Amino acid sequence: MPQEIKNHREGAPQILCLSTEQLSPILERKRIASDQRTIPRIPLDALLIDILDKANEFVPSSAGSILLDDPIQKFEETAFRELIFVCCFGPTAEGILGVRVPIDRGIVGSVYRTGGSQITNDAYEASDFDGDCDRRTGYCTRSVLCVAIRIGNSVCGVIELMNKSDGTEYRDSERELLEIFAQYISSTIQNALDAKKIEHMVRLDDLTGLANDRATHERLPLDVAEHLRSGSPFSVLFLDLDRFKEINDTHGHLAGSTTLAEFGKLLRETVERPGATLARYGGDEFVLLLPGTGCTEARVIAEEIRRTTAAHVFLNGPWGEDEAPLGLEGIITASIGVSTLDGTPRASISRGEQVRLGVRLLQCADKAMYASKAGGKNRVTYHPMDQGACVC
Repeated sequence: MPQEIKNHREGAPQILCLSTEQLSPILERKRIASDQRTIPRIPLDALLIDILDKANEFVPSSAGSILLDDPIQKFEETAFRELIFVCCFGPTAEGILGVRVPIDRGIVGSVYRTGGSQITNDAYEASDFDGDCDRRTGYCTRSVLCVAIRIGNSVCGVIELMNKSDGTEYRDSERELLEIFAQYISSTIQNALDAKKIEHMVRLDDLTGLANDRATHERLPLDVAEHLRSGSPFSVLFLDLDRFKEINDTHGHLAGSTTLAEFGKLLRETVERPGATLARYGGDEFVLLLPGTGCTEARVIAEEIRRTTAAHVFLNGPWGEDEAPLGLEGIITASIGVSTLDGTPRASISRGEQVRLGVRLLQCADKAMYASKAGGKNRVTYHPMDQGACVC
């Protein structure tokens, strides 16, 4: 499993840690959506490395680890659950980084299950010691100091130190110190998760739960860069809801907002495509970024969205306080524009040129959408890059 190696204060051991990309799903304390690709900018690897380094500074030891549970297993309440070595140091750290251990085995499992702490100064005589990692790596564990880590009221993992550097036994005073430090770890991880959540929220549209225009313009050059690197096609869809103003004018803005939220849900259900970015661009306009999708396939997706939207009955259930269902059918349709970068590999270009190419692609899809409007609405129009539009 890939890893990152960090150097620290003078004389400190090298600490290995899973990368931020690997840590992101492990530290995500909720069910992961399959299309959620944004990697947090919070340096989670550096955070855990600093935590483990500080614990070792308090109680110098020859080896140490942070293990976290698998949140998917936890929230799906699977019978088989594991802890993952996400950060570690010591002579055999490389051999255990990323390794999973069942929560019903070893001292780490015992501490995780009870939510307490434990000192073992004669490991091989302890009834709950599991020597599998020693057998795997050739390390000889003599003593262990292990403390549970919590996020809120829930135990999420453990921190353990092994074999004090001076050869003496771990003491209760050191356990108490590590317990206090574990509380700091909990608040630090929680702060990182809160910051990560905020960062994610500023890229979401509050009304629909889709990405917003900011997230769209951040993602666009990245998808263009991948197209240039791999030669895989990349398509953009630009959508506008026809006759949406009638909803606001006739039934009020709350009905209009509820219609937009309902359309966002409809869009997510219709376009179940890994890697796609679905965004509310503004007002009743929506954008889809479809990496790895060529012109023909993009038109098929656009046509499915158009058909599904035209057939959907909006506001067919309760939508406001004591508001009766309106059952709006045959009013809301979608005018859609499609544009594509073909699958021809190209030379590497600068970030600025990637941004400009992405904007041009978006503008072509926008022009195609307006061509759909001008052509009678409720239709799909394709606009090749830098060429005239054609109705699908």
